[in-house]
Amino acid sequence: MTMFQRVSYHLANLTRFEGRDSQAVFLAWGMMGVQVAGFAMVLAIAPVALEIAGFASPLFGGQAWIVSTALVLVVVVGLFALMGASIARRLHDSGRSLVWAVPPAVLLTLVGPLMPYIFAQVPDDGVAPDGFSALTGLIVVYLLSVLPLIVFLAANGSGEPNRYGPPPADS
Repeated sequence: MTMFQRVSYHLANLTRFEGRDSQAVFLAWGMMGVQVAGFAMVLAIAPVALEIAGFASPLFGGQAWIVSTALVLVVVVGLFALMGASIARRLHDSGRSLVWAVPPAVLLTLVGPLMPYIFAQVPDDGVAPDGFSALTGLIVVYLLSVLPLIVFLAANGSGEPNRYGPPPADS
């Protein structure tokens, strides 16, 4: 399968949560998803960054965090829509359920929209605003919850039939 065929396969199977996918099929899609989500997240927090730098205050009237929060939520929901089924199929290849992706998804949904709000409160003297420590703690918990998921997504599949079906044809 070429890279284009793998991406096309995942786009055609956005709502298929059953079955299994091999590493090779998932890798191209997963890497593309991480890159697109990262770029989109940078664009989403740009209004707050521009306001903190003093460039966007007239544009957003001091409320850039609202724009950024809405954009971050769009990115997070889009990421879930594009990656959910493929992550489920990849986890199924090693006999695991989508439950392993729930904690990182919930924490990303909490952390993503909080970031623009907290960072928009940074005063000119650079003192950490209220809630910054809580946000930092949530980010650490998110990173700890996403590490096992990354390991499971990168691991080899079982190669044997499991409760999610036979091994992928391309494994």
